[in-house]
Amino acid sequence: MAPAASVTGWARGQTLVVFALTLALLFTGMFALVSDLGALFVTYNRVDSAVLLAVQAGASAIDEGSFYGGGLRLDPSSAVTRCSGSLAEARVHGTCTADAGSVTADARQQVRLPVPLLGLEAPVHVRRTARPAFGGGLVVSTT
Repeated sequence: MAPAASVTGWARGQTLVVFALTLALLFTGMFALVSDLGALFVTYNRVDSAVLLAVQAGASAIDEGSFYGGGLRLDPSSAVTRCSGSLAEARVHGTCTADAGSVTADARQQVRLPVPLLGLEAPVHVRRTARPAFGGGLVVSTT
């Protein structure tokens, strides 16, 4: 009887050790996943906000000649300048393009992951487009 009791005691202790190691491995993986996803979300929100502000700045570059003539068009060169300047101020690398109807900003950034579970870096890509908007649908003249 004594040898059977010692085998049972050994099996109970072994199960506890295996369970503790498995739990530690699971928590380590969850910590890595949560920290990596957190870094990605924070960077995505920062880049998205910068790109959104850049296209809004570009969309404010209204062609005055067309506006006073009753139309609403962008000045493409001024829109690209304002959009690129806004991206530069936010320290986000990207490109801006514009035509008479819209301005588009496209930014890509590599994010260094704090706990490299699936790699050392991950890409973040944001693209936004804006059209010109000013006031209502009618041009108001003042004297």
